[in-house]
Amino acid sequence: MRRIAILLIGIAIPAFCQTAPAPAAGAAPAAAPKGPHPKSAEENNALVAMFKAPDPDAQIKAVDELLQKYPDTDYKAQALMVQATAYHMKKNDPKATVAAEQALDIDPKNYETLLLLAEIISRNAKATDFDLNDQLTKSDKYAKDALAILATAEKPKADLPDDQWNGLKQGESQRAYVALGFSALLRKKYDDAKTNFDKGISLYPDPLDMLYIERAYTIAKRYDDALAWIAKAAGSTNADDNVKRITASDKTRVEGLKKAAAAQ
Repeated sequence: MRRIAILLIGIAIPAFCQTAPAPAAGAAPAAAPKGPHPKSAEENNALVAMFKAPDPDAQIKAVDELLQKYPDTDYKAQALMVQATAYHMKKNDPKATVAAEQALDIDPKNYETLLLLAEIISRNAKATDFDLNDQLTKSDKYAKDALAILATAEKPKADLPDDQWNGLKQGESQRAYVALGFSALLRKKYDDAKTNFDKGISLYPDPLDMLYIERAYTIAKRYDDALAWIAKAAGSTNADDNVKRITASDKTRVEGLKKAAAAQ
């Protein structure tokens, strides 16, 4: 989503834009390209349009048009993942889940898809859900499968510097650990939640994720833990003015909840 997906989209566009030169007169036709490839110039153009779509609504529309015209495209899984991510950005997680699950059926080893599903499930599950255990079991599997795949994942582009690739993998691994943390918190396995949250944030210290963690602890009425994560978010070198404003508001709210709970 916010890290490696951007890189992979940027790599994909030049590949789609390349066209093979016409064979010289009298020469044998060029062999069909190996691996996934657009089957026509029109499909190539539709793929480029999808990856260059400027916003989630345009991305969703471009994927619909691509799959309507080219239902057997070699890039169906990638297209569905683009659409799933776009729906997630629009906060329409039911549709994001449908698209991501369809993508996973086609490409079950895609760690981006696994991570998106783990995030959606772990962040939307509620302690009152009748099928909570089933949801969390699924989320945990997605996150752990993604970590296993990331451990041996090859670079999407051979000339990508090692340090950049390792940094990107760390960012994606963070998503898995944070999802495992949310799941453990809902299971009331507080030591496991702390271990996973700490591991994830050590890999990629995103203050917005710190706020998500804080609010999950607040919902769980773990107010001291929530206040600790508020402090981490506020003190993060990546915290902008908006994050600082939210942390100040959340601190006041959580301190009030803690005081009210103590008075009962």
